[in-house]
Amino acid sequence: MTPVHPRSVSLALPDRVVTNAELCEGLDTTPEWIEEKTGIRERRFLGDNDNVTDLAIESAGKALALAGIEARDVDVLVVASTTPDWLMPSLGVIIADRLGIASPRIVDITQHACASSVYAIYTASCLLQEPGLENALVVCAEGISRVTGPDDRTTRIFFGDAAAAAVFSKTEPSAGLLSYDLGNTFSDAVHMASPSQLCHERAVIGRELHSHYLQMDGRVVLREAPTRLPKSIAETLAAAGAEVPDISGFALHQASAMMVRLIARTVGADLDRVAVTADTLGNTGAASPLTALHKLALDGRARQGDLIVLGAIGAGFLWGSMCFKLPYDISVE
Repeated sequence: MTPVHPRSVSLALPDRVVTNAELCEGLDTTPEWIEEKTGIRERRFLGDNDNVTDLAIESAGKALALAGIEARDVDVLVVASTTPDWLMPSLGVIIADRLGIASPRIVDITQHACASSVYAIYTASCLLQEPGLENALVVCAEGISRVTGPDDRTTRIFFGDAAAAAVFSKTEPSAGLLSYDLGNTFSDAVHMASPSQLCHERAVIGRELHSHYLQMDGRVVLREAPTRLPKSIAETLAAAGAEVPDISGFALHQASAMMVRLIARTVGADLDRVAVTADTLGNTGAASPLTALHKLALDGRARQGDLIVLGAIGAGFLWGSMCFKLPYDISVE
């Protein structure tokens, strides 16, 4: 298998900053409680005239420019979003049309939630094995603020909106994606009804349908995430022949700032090597690990020769992790 490596990573964020104090105007809690329990101080929400599609296109265009390639150079486009503006048509096809990407190899990942980035990168890596293909564009975009209940403290305090994109290209066998681990186990602890369920007022996987908003059992998430993801990272490192001290930076799913730090301690990683973006962006779902990769690159922890680990866990549950050896610095704005 020909390895691939990340060439660039970019972000696109809504202008609207939502502080804990603003959230608490409609929630039965306090700003201090939110920050103490989650480590989140603020997040971004889409404005009334904003949409996920435009954020995705903005991040994708930035990633291409940073990588120094044109839209015509994109052979594979993988787009991940649990909250696209439309279930049909495909967000991937819309991005391709708006940017001028001609590739017929377009994949939309819509049900992997916060684990989407890992599965999107894995899918792009597999598609790039086709002879003659060189470059993949991975775009992860979410508008989760629009699917959390305005008065639901369990979900509203965690999530934010963002898009992130990265270009991946083939590289020499001694670098690129060295190893990965993927896993899953069924749970409906985090779920959201589809339009078909809402239209027909049916039960959702054993639960009575009582809301069209995202539902989450935080106790289950708190049990699963710091157990499943560290084990996955350990498997990935073992397969790469690497150990935790060898890793320059960890780009992990940003469920909350507290969760990232808990997973880091469980893995045994120094906190200065673990990127945290949840404190100012919240949990941005599919985009989350790429926001962390972006921060690693800005902080100088994603340079030529560095080993980096990307990992995520999401509703389902699905999880996964990857270890890359970088043949070049990751380009970042």
